[in-house]
Amino acid sequence: MRKLRVLAGGLLAASALWLVGCEGGGSGGKGWITYRPNWEYERYERIAVLPGRATTPEAAQQAGILADRLTTLLTQSGQFRVLSRSELQELFAEQDLSQLADAIDAGTAIPQGRLQAAQALVAVRITDCKLIADREERTMPRYAVDRRGNRLLDRYGQPIIAGYETFYIYRHGAEVEGSVRVIDAATGEILISHAARVAARPRVTRNVPPGVTPEQLAGEAVRELATEFFKAIAPTRMRVNFKGDMLVVARDYYDGHYNTTGKLPRSLSEFIVAVRNLPETCDRNRFRLVVATQDTRQDLFEQEFVWSGSSGPEGVSYRIPLQTLLDSGSEKFVAKLYSVGDPEPKIQRKFTVEKTKGGD
Repeated sequence: MRKLRVLAGGLLAASALWLVGCEGGGSGGKGWITYRPNWEYERYERIAVLPGRATTPEAAQQAGILADRLTTLLTQSGQFRVLSRSELQELFAEQDLSQLADAIDAGTAIPQGRLQAAQALVAVRITDCKLIADREERTMPRYAVDRRGNRLLDRYGQPIIAGYETFYIYRHGAEVEGSVRVIDAATGEILISHAARVAARPRVTRNVPPGVTPEQLAGEAVRELATEFFKAIAPTRMRVNFKGDMLVVARDYYDGHYNTTGKLPRSLSEFIVAVRNLPETCDRNRFRLVVATQDTRQDLFEQEFVWSGSSGPEGVSYRIPLQTLLDSGSEKFVAKLYSVGDPEPKIQRKFTVEKTKGGD
């Protein structure tokens, strides 16, 4: 019986190796990609962040923190020329900036004579700020123990209660909800509108209050909210996990599936190289697909494209004449996916063309 199990295990291992070989040995890994927000931010070079607004007077301070933090992040990104607060005051010398924020929310455009300063305005608002400061009284039994610390049991096998201990559990927390709008200064059109709710990590202590107040935790949540809004407005570098099966070499595509292979028969007139199921972070990013020889590293096919998550199960695919490979004189090839501007491929997949009859 043991020999049979070993033989079965060997057959399974061999089958697994055969399947990997048929798939062509794809490899992926983690790499950096630029997340591009879903609006035409490239058209707007100069922007201004208006003073933060709040639906309640209690949240006014948090709204100011939100606007200041978002201004800093947008300035550091290098994507925009962000007007300073003094420039904004000069631009609207006779108008209250807080009233301007309300007007912008209503869709009012900047007067034509002032467009040279700002092309778009960013308006943020705190819509809810919940501060949590709870104290809960708890009573727990204190059990009798022996010298070794083991609980003593009564004649029924139940732990013996020696007394009771009363204590307090303190919990501080904060939840902040807000919205951001980017408005075209010339038309008053809302270019992007985004809302989010962020909860700070609660602090829980016993008998004494936490060293961080709910107001301070609200500040932490607001800074997280600013980061969330920044990602919705400006392109952001993010680390992405690329998987080997996101790049395939196939004989054909039929009924929503690729007939993938690691060895192309010479009888084919053309074959398919496809990119599929890339992470959402890759949307609107430019990629470059290359097919090259493994030995001489000669590029035989190259194509740039912009990835869209709406591509469906087929993804982005290209049909390449097999003669393109045969003319190289090689039998070993590799398909590579690059992010445009990055010299290192994100995914590679090796494959071959079957040898001519009579070859070794």
